[in-house]
Amino acid sequence: MSDTSPATELANINALLANASVEMTCKDVSDLAEAATLLPAGTDIFIALFPNQTFEELTAASAAVNAAGFIAVPHVPARRVKDVAEVRKIAQGFAAAGVTKMLLIAGDMPAPEGAFDSTIGVLESGEFAAAGIKEMYMAGHPEGHAHMTTEQLRQYEARKVAVTNTQGVKLNFVTQVVFEPEPMIEWENTLRAHGITNQARPGLPGPASLKTLLRYAKICGAGASIRALGSGGKMALVASLLGDSGPEESIRTLAKAQSSGKTNFGGLHFFAFGGFLKTCKFVSAMQNGRIKLDAKGEGFSVNV
Repeated sequence: MSDTSPATELANINALLANASVEMTCKDVSDLAEAATLLPAGTDIFIALFPNQTFEELTAASAAVNAAGFIAVPHVPARRVKDVAEVRKIAQGFAAAGVTKMLLIAGDMPAPEGAFDSTIGVLESGEFAAAGIKEMYMAGHPEGHAHMTTEQLRQYEARKVAVTNTQGVKLNFVTQVVFEPEPMIEWENTLRAHGITNQARPGLPGPASLKTLLRYAKICGAGASIRALGSGGKMALVASLLGDSGPEESIRTLAKAQSSGKTNFGGLHFFAFGGFLKTCKFVSAMQNGRIKLDAKGEGFSVNV
């Protein structure tokens, strides 16, 4: 019989949060010194690339993240890359900045700006592996993809695993933002059922206003779990009471699934929709045990 005591549950939550990753933008570089007082050294810090930012800015931000004692994980949207020559240039810039991890995504622009319609072409170029990338994150889609069938998603996941294995690059999956835990648990189980054992991280929203979460949910293409933000949704109820809505209930459910052996997630990833430092403070408080479990067995409160 499993131990369901509060102490055990808190320990399980802490274990899942131990190596959490956080997302920032190129404009958040000035906050890295304070972030270094909050998060453990060696934390993966993902760096989003906005449409009005350049790959040179991304590379500079990556160098700053590494200098702050973290591990830079810059985003490369494949549909923004012109050709293989530009892939090589970006990869060489990353190498000079000491980047060994990255996130390769297709990107949400309506049409490719260059030769690549998806991540596969950029990945198969081999330029990032040749430049010293040892570990690569790619997107997981627990709630499906607007332009792919479920069967196509499974095929692409398997192809990404095969290519990175050939290149000697460790592949991890990090999901798009999801506002309820069940789709992430089901998706991770589906990966395992198809023989994919690569590390997977659920992507969760850091604390933010309901208005902000709704805006980003639409930009990121969140699926059915967006109902958690809608009228009558649990996150909407929390937001109406506290002003901000966070992923506490999802974290508690994911920790239960992890501790029971239903999942084998490699950690949690936090999208900083409410701001980079705000998210860092939230994650730090949880990692340092400033959590009080909800008596109803649902979420918990965080003493930030």
